[in-house]
Amino acid sequence: MHEIIKLAKSNYTFKASLLIFITIISYAFLLNNINLWSDELYSVLMAKDSFSDMWELLTTEDSKPPLYYLYLKFILFLFPKKYEIFGAHFASFLLLVLAQIFAFVSVKKDYGDKVALWLIAFIMLLPHSLWLALEVRTYMLSSLLLLMAFVYGLRLTRTPTTSDFYKFGIASILALYSHYYCAIFLMFLYLFILIILIKDKTFNKYGYSFLVTTSIVAICFLPWVFIPLSNGGNISKYWYVNMDFVKFSWRFFTNPLQPEIFQSYFFIATVFSVVTFNFIIVTGVFDFKCFSHKLQRAILIGVFSFIATYVLLLVISYMLRPIVTARYLKIFSLILYFVGAIVVSQIKILQKPVIFSLVIGFIFTYADIRAISFDNEYKRAVSDIRKFISKDTTILATDNANLFCEYYLPEYKCAIITDEHGEILRLKNLKKYLYLYNKEPTEDMFVLSIYNTVSNDCIEYKSTYRFGQSVSLCKINKDLAKHFLLQSLNKRLNK
Repeated sequence: MHEIIKLAKSNYTFKASLLIFITIISYAFLLNNINLWSDELYSVLMAKDSFSDMWELLTTEDSKPPLYYLYLKFILFLFPKKYEIFGAHFASFLLLVLAQIFAFVSVKKDYGDKVALWLIAFIMLLPHSLWLALEVRTYMLSSLLLLMAFVYGLRLTRTPTTSDFYKFGIASILALYSHYYCAIFLMFLYLFILIILIKDKTFNKYGYSFLVTTSIVAICFLPWVFIPLSNGGNISKYWYVNMDFVKFSWRFFTNPLQPEIFQSYFFIATVFSVVTFNFIIVTGVFDFKCFSHKLQRAILIGVFSFIATYVLLLVISYMLRPIVTARYLKIFSLILYFVGAIVVSQIKILQKPVIFSLVIGFIFTYADIRAISFDNEYKRAVSDIRKFISKDTTILATDNANLFCEYYLPEYKCAIITDEHGEILRLKNLKKYLYLYNKEPTEDMFVLSIYNTVSNDCIEYKSTYRFGQSVSLCKINKDLAKHFLLQSLNKRLNK
């Protein structure tokens, strides 16, 4: 028995498989998440649209690349309506497990057992992952595709095969069609690869294949670039990202879950875990003595591609328009995990403290995520509305509550109202009830809101663990209702 245990401890396949199995089991307890917050509602509603409706929204309202919505559409097709919310969260969870499998196979092939094992462990334990694996947004997909493009791209700086160029090109195209942040990161990654090919005097040998790959990737992405260039200004004119988000984007390095998770008494463990991990990366960047040339190159390209991307996003945000937030930076999580895995695998003195901090952070962050996942306030709000408000009553939906109304209360007529800073999403659904704007309001009306309170006469369905994600149901008088409807038509709906 002792020999069997000893063999198991030294066996890469056993240890990696065990970590992946623990990930699947532990995360599975969170999969039956009962909630979809406003951005997640948008994802699910988009995925449920017909292809023509989806295309119309993407080219007139959203302008984000379509890959995630198409992927989510496929996953939801596999689940009955009854388990739709489960299926939506499963889509991201599946991608997290695929990231571990990619590490198990491809990272091991290029960088050995130790780096692969640490990467698999980081994917399981770091707080970023607990959010990435469950949120119904593109960030987990984008993060996985960037990691794949990064690993395949690094192969081009050594002795690449023809298949490596194919893999790098395909991963790049898919990443580009998942999120625009990927385009900025890949721009710097391609630049660093080109510099290395020239520096190593291998450009004559591999330069033609690299330039062909680059050209094909650019040509494949070019059609979608015209969409934000042609209508992005109108689409994003009232986008919710503002300079406050930009100023606090650094929180990605201390608490990547902020502002989603309220600062509960578990919060400090998340910060401790993330700050420790980032310190490890800094340690690796400034201590190259124990790294091989290949590992040094991977660290430098990973770190400086990320830094250059973040700096450029900040420059764009301050000079043109706000576009960077802490939540979007989670797209680069797996790249940083990979760099951290290289550092920890080579510096033994760091390994035990890292495991301690990550396990502590995982346990307490897990408790926070669980509290969010099974918060019943949304369900209570839906139940009360159906119980006490007639289906014939028009509900005014402000901020992103129109998404809440469309998904959770499809039998109700919701007229979207907004101030000059509010968003209007899914314009087609708004037009469905456009006749309500010219209809005389009744004496008592109700406003449904997720972010703002529009009256003192409100019932709050407040989540303990969410900033700004509570539901408010407010009673307003006829005159105020008329004011909201006219304001919305004149300011935002171009009457």
